[in-house]
Amino acid sequence: MNRRIQQALPLLILIGLAGMTIWLERTTRIDDKPSSGSLRHDPDVIIDNFTLYRYDESGAIQHTLTARQMRHYPDDDSAELDHPTLRYEGKLAPTHISSERALLTKDGKEAILRDNVRVLREASPGRAEMTLATTLLYVYPEEEIARTDQPVRMTQGKSVATGVGMVADRIKEQYVLESRVKATIERARRP
Repeated sequence: MNRRIQQALPLLILIGLAGMTIWLERTTRIDDKPSSGSLRHDPDVIIDNFTLYRYDESGAIQHTLTARQMRHYPDDDSAELDHPTLRYEGKLAPTHISSERALLTKDGKEAILRDNVRVLREASPGRAEMTLATTLLYVYPEEEIARTDQPVRMTQGKSVATGVGMVADRIKEQYVLESRVKATIERARRP
């Protein structure tokens, strides 16, 4: 019997090695199926000198979004913009919002502007030009609302206001600073 074990030992070793080879191959297998890329955050579309127009119900331009470059990402259906400018038209004084970069969410209902964010509401009869500066601004283009939790500096004529956090409603023409507000207001002189 001892001799039978000696003769079977090489065969048992080969069977064991074959089993381990099969196990190792299955545990380290890489699928041969091509990846759709949906798990990667790589752009599928890049557009230079990008322009997007949004129209209201009457067919008039509500706002225009331009950027030096737009990159669309299919994994989350977002878009990154370099040097974007959002311009509101309509019955109110035109308003321009710009920054170094921005992110448009999947449905385009939110734009997150970052770095050197500037808002300029053009002068209108009886109102001086208004400017606003911050580092981060969440813009909801369809509602014409913007908000931030960052420091803000607003100027209108010679009046200056600073604060932390702000909600702006372009339609209601309201700009509300939320905390740590300091302001120097110049009153208009009456003739």
